[in-house]
Amino acid sequence: KAILGIISVDHGSIRINRVDHRRKEARRSVGYLPDQPYFYDHLTVNEYLAFSGQLYGLSRRQVRDRLASLIPQVGLEGRESQRLRSLSRGLLQRVGMAQALLHDPLLLILDEPLTGLDPVGRKELRDLILQLKSEGKTIFFSSHILADAELISDRVGILHRGRLVREMALHELTAEGLSGLEITFRMSSQQIGPPPNRSWQVESFDHHGLLRVDSTDQIYDAIHWVERSGAQLVSVTPRRKTLEDIFLEEMKQ
Repeated sequence: KAILGIISVDHGSIRINRVDHRRKEARRSVGYLPDQPYFYDHLTVNEYLAFSGQLYGLSRRQVRDRLASLIPQVGLEGRESQRLRSLSRGLLQRVGMAQALLHDPLLLILDEPLTGLDPVGRKELRDLILQLKSEGKTIFFSSHILADAELISDRVGILHRGRLVREMALHELTAEGLSGLEITFRMSSQQIGPPPNRSWQVESFDHHGLLRVDSTDQIYDAIHWVERSGAQLVSVTPRRKTLEDIFLEEMKQ
């Protein structure tokens, strides 16, 4: 909200491409997709995007040329003449993405952009975000789905009650420590007995098993239990902390 000028900053300043964020020149460099965008649902997809293009100061020809590549890019082919009120939440999310990209912004702010999409749609839009990132666009990606954030982000900030509690490169954040071990094994039967430690997690499927332990200190006990159970050890893999692990740790503090 502060970057977009919706609220004022208490301290410091915000610059977009070295320009104060309150100037029109800076705002033209920003594309924004809110969590719950409002659409004029009596308009068709093309009509709405043409209207959005006018608000950005684009000519009709510029809008037409831009939509020729943008419509297939966001997966709206064949939907151009449909009224927005007839579209699903997932398709409306694609329209919102097209609107945010219409003026080819340098900075893209996306608030829960994958909400309402089916698995195929999520992957397609996630791939689009990664493509835009590879093209050099700066993307602020806000999400409660931490697996999405981990796939997309280079840097991560964790907000708690309006306060930034952590912010650093993702690879530095997840490399802070191990969160245990994953031990895979083969079983002679399809069942294995309960582990001796209640904190250990066991999954078994079709003569294969996976044992998760919380600490590397338990590695020898875990391996001995697997072998005593008559299973064949396949691999022992350190389990790196995920973004979800780190987020939950921060929330407990």
